[in-house]
Amino acid sequence: MTVRLAATLAKASGMAIVGMLLITCLAVSAAEAPAHQHAALPVDETFTLTEALDAAFDAYPAALELTARSAQAEAWTERGQSWLAGRPSATLRYQTDRWDSDKNLTEYEAGVLLPLWSWGGRSAVRQLGDALSVESSAADSALRWEVAGLVRSALWTIALAESDHELAQQVVDMAASLTASVERRHELGDVALGDVLLAQSAHLDAQTNLIEAAAMVLDAERAYRSLTGLDRRPPFRGEVLSKSEDIAPEHPALVFANAEVTRAEAGLAVAEQSAKSGTSLMIGPRRERPAFGDAYDDSIGVTVSIPFGGASHRRVQTSAAARAAAVVRANRGAKIRALTLAMHEAAHGLDVAHQNLAASSARLKLAESHLVMAESAYEKGELELIDLLKVQTNAITATRQVTRLQIDEKRQTAFYNQAVGKLP
Repeated sequence: MTVRLAATLAKASGMAIVGMLLITCLAVSAAEAPAHQHAALPVDETFTLTEALDAAFDAYPAALELTARSAQAEAWTERGQSWLAGRPSATLRYQTDRWDSDKNLTEYEAGVLLPLWSWGGRSAVRQLGDALSVESSAADSALRWEVAGLVRSALWTIALAESDHELAQQVVDMAASLTASVERRHELGDVALGDVLLAQSAHLDAQTNLIEAAAMVLDAERAYRSLTGLDRRPPFRGEVLSKSEDIAPEHPALVFANAEVTRAEAGLAVAEQSAKSGTSLMIGPRRERPAFGDAYDDSIGVTVSIPFGGASHRRVQTSAAARAAAVVRANRGAKIRALTLAMHEAAHGLDVAHQNLAASSARLKLAESHLVMAESAYEKGELELIDLLKVQTNAITATRQVTRLQIDEKRQTAFYNQAVGKLP
């Protein structure tokens, strides 16, 4: 027995030495690796979610499109105020026979070509300008709603990451305390060296989890900084749950989808009128000298050009606009489905969080009581360390679940408000 025990201790000592060497090598490698500095994201208690949304909206790349939308609406509105259907043009014609029979024939003709509106064409353009103005305003609100969802998601992702990091730090502290206790007991001869190694291994695992949790916090804060361009964030405050139970007509995304349909239908009307138009009026003077004559004759001419037929050509011009309108209508239907689904998912997630929170809280109380009993039993030598670590793991899991559910309850509330179109 003595020889076997000595061999076991020698083997354990060898494992401890190998473990210490590995830790030393890792420490050296970490020292050689370049340090990645990350400034923590401070919380400004006076800073609001609305202010964070404003900053994110101003920094959002798609906001540049809003100016172009407004300019397009102004351009079509101005065109609808014009008395002509298109740009006027000047014409000049010169004709002579000097390079052929040379009988003194000469003609000069000048004129102004005026494109005319078709019946209802100007009205269609005006309606398109109005539709584009409404769509531009709706696009601003819809984009702000979209950015609000990103800001909400980024903030609650930070909340979850910080919660996991705080719990990971507590686990490290608990593992360090346990390791110190086990090492003291080993020095007194109360526990075997295997328990020391097991406690040290659990401590290292806890430190690894803490490093990973810190990395998740860093990633979440970096995503928030990239989205808002800010170096501060508002405190985590739960939102008041919206009383809406359906997607209201004034939902920013739905208003924008309807505005897109109206604009596409107005564009189709303009395309149809453009296909029917083409009538032009030309007015101008004419001077001519006939062959074998010496005197010039001056006159004023009026020319009216009216296209006819060509139904196949008109359909080609209008088919693209008709297809675009159909696509926009389909997108509106898909948007309504997506919004409804997001609302139901958020409501379901909120209900699940409510139900699980009560059960998880009860489970946490049992896990904490079990942990107190297990720690006492281990101190008395009535429980193995491996069993104590299992009880600790269960308690940590229960704590993490309750904490995440408490955050998820607020998070799902924000997501529900987002789905029904309620802005911060």
